[in-house]
Amino acid sequence: MLPLAMAYVPMQKFGKVYEPARGFQLGTIFPELCKPFCGKGGECRR
Repeated sequence: MLPLAMAYVPMQKFGKVYEPARGFQLGTIFPELCKPFCGKGGECRR
């Protein structure tokens, strides 16, 4: 039986973080993980 998937997760270095209130608005405290969703016809939020 073949494996369904294989994950690769590189090590991350702890760096800058957002203030708690800003992180709550964005959904993450890590700037590197802030990837806003820009759907069809939508506007990107930052």
